[in-house]
Amino acid sequence: MSEIEFCKTCRKPKAPFVCGLCECHTCKSCAHFLGEDSFSYLRVIPQDLKHTIYCGQCFAEKISDTYNEYQDNLEKAKNIIIYSKDQSKLTRFLKRKQDPYVVENCEDENEAIMRMSFFAVQENYNALIDIVIKNKKIIVGSHKKTVYSGTAVPITIDPDSIRGHYEPP
Repeated sequence: MSEIEFCKTCRKPKAPFVCGLCECHTCKSCAHFLGEDSFSYLRVIPQDLKHTIYCGQCFAEKISDTYNEYQDNLEKAKNIIIYSKDQSKLTRFLKRKQDPYVVENCEDENEAIMRMSFFAVQENYNALIDIVIKNKKIIVGSHKKTVYSGTAVPITIDPDSIRGHYEPP
């Protein structure tokens, strides 16, 4: 005979989901679901953030602040100032003190730029310069795929000091 599982939060019977952190059962209405790619732009995803289901208590105590910060950084990354290598005439007087970011195996150009932008926002930069995006075709049997890689130098600039920054499509 099987034991009835009760929700950790509301104590309703038939709680089919299990929290990834505390491993307690939770019902659908009390569970917090995150996609597998919820933290995909982080360079290293902590073990606590790799789960897809959380109970209300674990989500509130351990995940929500990190999740909200991640979402804020994504929004900031969408609005970062970017200049391609072709626009180096506009940025020739800017100092390039930091090592360039390098990303590989991206699905498209926008993902490569977004990943580098996210890295820049995490380290409190507001611009990427000298962006170079390269593509490479990979053929496995009859399956063809194009992957993108990119490099960019992060800097902090006054947004009003330079005009004509690059707008992605």
